[in-house]
Amino acid sequence: MKLYVVRHGQTIFNTLNKVQGWADTPLTKKGEKDGQEAGKRLKNVAFDVAFSSDTSRAMHTAEYILAENIHEHTKLQITPEWREYFFGSFEGGSNDVMWGAVAKEFGVNKGTPDAIAAEVQDMTAIMNKIYEVDPEHLGENATGFWQRIDAALEKLLMTQKANANVLLVTHGQLIGNLAQHYGHFLGAERPKNGAVAVFNLDDDGLQVELFNDVNTVFL
Repeated sequence: MKLYVVRHGQTIFNTLNKVQGWADTPLTKKGEKDGQEAGKRLKNVAFDVAFSSDTSRAMHTAEYILAENIHEHTKLQITPEWREYFFGSFEGGSNDVMWGAVAKEFGVNKGTPDAIAAEVQDMTAIMNKIYEVDPEHLGENATGFWQRIDAALEKLLMTQKANANVLLVTHGQLIGNLAQHYGHFLGAERPKNGAVAVFNLDDDGLQVELFNDVNTVFL
């Protein structure tokens, strides 16, 4: 099956450079446009099923996308399975503080998620390090996150047709994790708001067809 995976539009916390995993803030005007523009580029794709995480930013982005679609609208299914990684007590705080602490632990000079991912190239290690440096240890460790996504992918394989087109609106860290961990696309950076990634999913696993795309009009 083909997964069209879209990162939600820009949010208030995105503009303030704040950590946003299970925390949720509204879309900005630009965020609304991100969803609309993604919808225009995906309008020709006949989706058999549409999912979003249970955050408002993902749900509303998905609604904007489906509103642009020229085909009969499939009902949006909302699920916590595709929620973003949980950053624990860092939620709502500065990205610079959290990623700076993680970068220091790994000996990486630049405290950004892309710089850390490029040098470490191991999302399991990175998620475990976020959990370790969280003073309250409230977040997800890698084992918990992978178990959640393993189950979500298996559910798709069990419930959807092999040739289904699936819309999935979710989150930046999660999409990067899909590409790097399951798709072995080690160069994956955190996608832009409203960017589309295309994955092929079958019994042999997940393959990356397109990543972090904000230009293609899909047919």
